[in-house]
Order: sequence, then C-alpha cells, then structure tokens
Amino acid sequence: MYKIKKYFVRLIVVNLFSLLYLIDTTSFDYGFFSIQSLFYSLNIYLLYFFILFETALSLLGYYGLEINFFTLIINDFNNLNYEFVKYIIFQNINFFYFLLFSSAILFFLEKKNYSFNTIKKNFNFKKKVYVSSFFILFILSNFNPNLTHNSLLLRYKLLTNSWTEVDLFYRKDKFSSHIKNNFFRNDNWYEVLKFSMIYSKSVPFISKNQSNKIISENNFNNFEDVIGKKNYNNIYVVINESYPNFKDKYLKDNLFNQIVAGNKDLSVERYKKKWNKSYSTQGAEIEFFCNKKVDYKSFKQIDFRNFISENKCWIDSYKNKNLIYIHSYYDSVFNRKRYKNYFDEVYFAQELKALNFKICGDQTSVTAQFAGICDYKILENLEKITKSTNNNFIIFLTLNNHIPVHPTSNKSFIDCKKNYPLNLNDQFCNLYNNQMLFNNSVSKFLSRMGKEDILVFFSDTPPLFHRKDRIHFEDTIDVYFFSKT
Repeated sequence: MYKIKKYFVRLIVVNLFSLLYLIDTTSFDYGFFSIQSLFYSLNIYLLYFFILFETALSLLGYYGLEINFFTLIINDFNNLNYEFVKYIIFQNINFFYFLLFSSAILFFLEKKNYSFNTIKKNFNFKKKVYVSSFFILFILSNFNPNLTHNSLLLRYKLLTNSWTEVDLFYRKDKFSSHIKNNFFRNDNWYEVLKFSMIYSKSVPFISKNQSNKIISENNFNNFEDVIGKKNYNNIYVVINESYPNFKDKYLKDNLFNQIVAGNKDLSVERYKKKWNKSYSTQGAEIEFFCNKKVDYKSFKQIDFRNFISENKCWIDSYKNKNLIYIHSYYDSVFNRKRYKNYFDEVYFAQELKALNFKICGDQTSVTAQFAGICDYKILENLEKITKSTNNNFIIFLTLNNHIPVHPTSNKSFIDCKKNYPLNLNDQFCNLYNNQMLFNNSVSKFLSRMGKEDILVFFSDTPPLFHRKDRIHFEDTIDVYFFSKT
C-alpha cells in the first residue's frame, strides 16, 4: 500500500508542476497527462533524471531546436556568451521553476518516506522557516511576468468559449489549431528526440525528378546576377507569403513536383538564401528591389521613385519595361500605395475586386483582416490583368498563406491525418494544401510562359509560427529561377 501511495504522489507532483510551468510547450498542445511519467515514476532516481531531462529539452523545443544543439554548446563551451545565457534563463524562468519545485517537493517527501505523521513530529522551527520560505517562493513564482500562465488562462477561455475582445491580442487561432484536448500526452523530451531523429538526417534535394528537369544548385549572390544573364522579354517575380519549406523530404519534394509537373522543357536554378529577420516581408521586398542594405526609414519615405533613384537600386535599370506591381491585399498596409508613383501599373485588392476576383479567407472570424484576393486566381488570370503581354516586369506579392492560415479551397491534396507533421497542427495542413493549390497554378502559368521569359519564385519568410513549431521548417528560403529551354 505504501509503494502504491508513493507512486501516485510522484505522478501527481510531476504532472502538476508540468501543468503549472510547462503549459506553453509543445507537449501540452496534444494533451495534459504525461504517458512517460507512468513509467519513470516507478523509480525516484529515474524520475529525478527525467525531470532534469524534461527541463533541458523543453527549453530546446520552445526555441525550435534539436538535441544536436547540445553538441554545439559542449564543443564551444568556453566561448559562450554568459550574459545572453542569463537573459535566456530569465526569459524562461518558468522551466527552471519546474525543475526546482518538482525536485524539491519530491526530495522532501522521499526524505520523510511520504509519512505526514513523521513530518508533523519532526517539524521544528527551523524546518518551518525553510518550508514557509519555499511556499512563499512558490506563490511568488506564479506571479512572475515571464511565466506562461497566460497560456493556461487563454486555454481555459478557449475551452469554455469565454473569449473576450481583450484576448484578440493573443489571437485565438494561434491556440485553437494546436489544442487536441486529449488526456494523455508525450513529454517534451520525447517530442524533441523524435524531431531530432526525423530531421537530423541530411537528405539532398532532388537533382532530377520524374520529368528529368535539371536543377542547378548554387550559393545565392543576388537577383540581378541571374536575371541579368539574358535579355528576357517578360520577367515575372512571385514573392510567396510564408512558403512552407518543410524539412520533411517527401512534403518538400511533393510541393516542388507540383510546380514542374507537365512542364518538360524547363530549366530550373535553385538557390538558398537567408531571410530578413528585421523587416520580414518588407525586408524581402527591399532586398529584391535593391540587392543591398539600405536605410529602412528612407525605404518608407513617401516618394518611392526617389528612394529607388537615390539608392541606385538595380530594378531601376529595367525602367524601360512595363513595371507592374500586384498584391492580393490592400495598399494601406505598410503604406504600399506609395509604390504607385514608381510602377506603371499597380493592382491591390481594391483594384482586383473591381475586376471581379474572388476573395479567399474567413471574413467572419476574428482574423478577417487577413482575407484578401485568391492568389491562385490572380496567377491563373495574370495575362487578363496586365495591359501588355510583352516587355513586362511583374512583381506579385501573395497573401493567402499569412498566419493564421485559412483554406483557399475545399480541395485536399493530401491526407493530413496520415502525414507527419501535418497531423500535428491544422495550420500546417491548411498551409500545405493552400501551397499545393498555388503551386498547381504556378505549373499552369509556366506552361503558358514564353521561351524568352523567366519566373523568379521565392518566399518572404518561413511560416512565422511560434518558435516551438518552427522545428518542422527550414530556417532558410529557396529561390527558384524558371525558364524554358
């Protein structure tokens, strides 16, 4: 009877403190009670080890890192920035509270053999001071501003449907797509080890696919170097919002094959590029327009024509072409209406609505502000939008994959429930199916493209999910150049 009581107290302690301090980690997206704790609670030393292990890997998983990151720390231990380490600890003090309180409570109970009568008899003044201090610290820890108890409160509101306007700041969609409401869950150490095993294998990108497309892979220098190699008739540029650059080889290859399918005369160049972590989508536009670092404040100035001229941006060397800018959202966002004094033709959501283009996105939800024109429809009808079919330089910035992602079609290209990691998160599934639909439109567009044309296709950023979800995506972006042979 004593051993059974001891076992269940261990279970309660480790799961209670996990719930209090690790609620915002990957593990709690899928349930509440640890499956693994049923086994390692059988032995106290095993339990201590897994509490420490869970703390360390919860921290890794929270930042979307694999277990291999530990080897980087060990190999370069003397060169660590300890001020930054202290900052990280402070920002994630709840993880260390989990380690402290769960271990201390268990140690105390083990020492007293889980006998509360013994505790009462030996409870002298000195021990009372220690215990009182411990519980005061525990209470204060629950008011620490860096704790994730907001997530616990938000989850409660979500499950009880007691959402308020104040909570819109946190975005309901961020939570609703993750929470599975299961009782059992796997620990964070289990999830991180699984991620690490799946993604640590270095798999080369396909060098040839079913259609025998030759792909040359190079280090990225700048857009001008590739585009300027030939005097192209039409230059088409698609800046894809949040391209789902999955680490999973099957998912990634499947997305690419959707583009090249049916196009037997393509030449494809692929590059790897860092994304702009300072200015996100605006950063991607700056880098494309100018191919160099420029002052962001000057980029935001009203007279966009002067900005291009003063900074000697390479795109200005193509002003002999019909410069066309298309975005499936409104021109008020980031004041993109200023582009109108530089481009010959500009089409935003308001202009595209007037042309009877369909709107994609849930216009009734709290995230209705992300509803815009359907990207795939724009690409399918690009020739109908522009006034000329020759000598164009068209830049198209998409929208529909903006987080939180709403389905752009009822069509499903894959059974998400049977494919990892799409089965982890409804947002992953929406993102993947939206991109497959858009890539299908890219494929059709390539089949219509002339031999003297080029399509530049790249993403502004990886999908900007919570850090713990980014482990499923590459932290670089692919830049593709498609032309006809």
